Amino acid sequence: MEKKIVSLKQQGLTLKQIAEQLDMPIGKVQYAWRKWRSQNGEPAQPVSIPKRKTERKTSMIPKPKPVPASSMKQQVASTMQHELPVQSPLLDQGPEGFWKLPDRYNQDLMHAVVQSPNAVYVFWEVSDSVKETLSMQFMRPWEDLPKGFRILDITLLDYASGHANRSYTFELPEMTNSWFVRPLDPNTTYVFEFGIRTMEGEFLPLLASAPIDTPRAEPAGHGRFAEPVRRWQYGEVESPELLDTLPKYSAYRFVR
Repeated sequence: MEKKIVSLKQQGLTLKQIAEQLDMPIGKVQYAWRKWRSQNGEPAQPVSIPKRKTERKTSMIPKPKPVPASSMKQQVASTMQHELPVQSPLLDQGPEGFWKLPDRYNQDLMHAVVQSPNAVYVFWEVSDSVKETLSMQFMRPWEDLPKGFRILDITLLDYASGHANRSYTFELPEMTNSWFVRPLDPNTTYVFEFGIRTMEGEFLPLLASAPIDTPRAEPAGHGRFAEPVRRWQYGEVESPELLDTLPKYSAYRFVR
């Protein structure tokens, strides 16, 4: 069989044609041909297998050029810059890259926050324009004008009407922009004012907070007379008991 393969090969047939003519696998034909060439001193030539069309197409595609590391860093940095959230113009960058709120906003404001039934935290700010106006009007620097703080009890009243159940005014230290107001009464509506003392000693309000209600310090009054009524209803007492329904000054608290 080997001699027949050699004779056919010498006639000019290819190994594939020989395998088809002899009805043999092409692997056996290749093996026999290489063996004969090695025995007769001829080096066996590697059989070239034609590449597929897909391989030729992929070989024609140019390889991508390597991107320098510096340009990659620049691309990443530019992407991160575009994705950063927009910061508020009121924020200033503090040390070590942290963000901090400004010390003041140069606005006229006053807010009150309830801390407990007997305490309220109040903070405020006066703009520079108001300070300059008052300094020119009273011909004194803002730091020399005496500062005052007033507490108004306006429970069941309209603050815009100018009426109050009671009020209390006291002086504040210079450079003060917040205060814990206490002790206060629970279940009461308050308004707080910040201002200055005129040369005549009158209080001139500059800022006022919104009305704020202190919470109750005890359960609501619903059902608080149920037990005395029950004792009288079932004859446990000869006459109805006297009930303290109007405590001193604070009758309106049970109406609210």
